[in-house]
Amino acid sequence: MSASMGGRLAAGARVAPGALWARADDPGPRFDPDLDVKLTARELAVLDLMADGLIARAIAHRLGISPRTVGKHIENIYRKLDAHDRVNAVLRAQARGLLRSSW
Repeated sequence: MSASMGGRLAAGARVAPGALWARADDPGPRFDPDLDVKLTARELAVLDLMADGLIARAIAHRLGISPRTVGKHIENIYRKLDAHDRVNAVLRAQARGLLRSSW
């Protein structure tokens, strides 16, 4: 007999933990807001401007550095926060209290 009946689990059906939300080989979420993240002063400045919605060229102009340097700072921010885009980086930084606006 099938564990599923019309899109619903049958009573007593066994489902592997996490099977409904992730693949079995997926280690699960890695984000931990309590982990200590060390961002440099410049990375924090770039992150604050990212949170304000500025693009790399505008951040570079505001900080007096090249857009390529801003791009490297953003790469480092993503890596340190384990983020894959700006929104995710800003949300993770906010959860850790790293943004000037969250102080």
